[in-house]
Amino acid sequence: MEIYNGWLIVNSYYNPAKFNSLYRVLEESAEKAGLHFSKWTSEQRPTVVGAGAREPKPAFVLFWDKDIQLAKTMELSGLKLFNSANAIALADDKMETALKLAAAGIPIPDTIPAPTCFPGCKRNPASAEQAARILGWPLVIKENKGSFGAQVYLANNKQEAERILNHIGEHDCQFQRFIRDSSGRDLRVTVVGGKAICAMERHSASKQEFRSNIGAGGTASARAITPLEEKLAVEAANTLGLDFAGVDILMGKNDEERYVCEVNSNPQLQSTIDTCGINPATNIMWHIRNQLKGDTE
Repeated sequence: MEIYNGWLIVNSYYNPAKFNSLYRVLEESAEKAGLHFSKWTSEQRPTVVGAGAREPKPAFVLFWDKDIQLAKTMELSGLKLFNSANAIALADDKMETALKLAAAGIPIPDTIPAPTCFPGCKRNPASAEQAARILGWPLVIKENKGSFGAQVYLANNKQEAERILNHIGEHDCQFQRFIRDSSGRDLRVTVVGGKAICAMERHSASKQEFRSNIGAGGTASARAITPLEEKLAVEAANTLGLDFAGVDILMGKNDEERYVCEVNSNPQLQSTIDTCGINPATNIMWHIRNQLKGDTE
């Protein structure tokens, strides 16, 4: 079997110890698919824009980071990234995700972009009050960029919204309708190469917590997905151009009411492995290999 050499790019500054097990899973799965990569932080692999980009290039880059400028620079220098820079950019910005999915007719919770707040300015809580007149209280307020549910908040009234907006400050954010029927639970579907690989239903740590993220103390159980859930997950990943993704789906009043909440371009795989007994990294690596093989035929 022909061996393809590549790079695994990870963030230079955010690299907690728990990610080491993820990187081992990726490396072991890559070797089984005839892929070999060396791991580099974004700081260790600076890439030149322009004529200076002449160093030998690997066959692929597994870009497990959200450094969009580096990803674009690498692509400009001729490197093939999984996921692509544009796909990561769309998934990493929750407002861009919402706009793209809505344009494709994929159901999402009703969303209103919060007014842009420039450095040195203070947000006006009236913007949340105006959004709540349309979307209702409680109101979900999300920073457009964030992970593990840490930048997602629930405001029950104008006073709570003001406190949240003061905390967010100049960071871009959005207002979103609270899907009450899905409070404290959601569905994480792992999609690779246009196919839904597995799914787990996540539940929050307490009735008071509306977020179901495992990183916030939630639990998960594997379950089969409905044809609608599978369709929405695959369409969401394909719409954003993602080779692989974790798609979060909110449940409504019945089996026909589902909303795509967020799409993750570099999902944490360990909880999926532990819960579903399936290793999505295997599917990711074989997908990359098939794409590389197709490029050479």
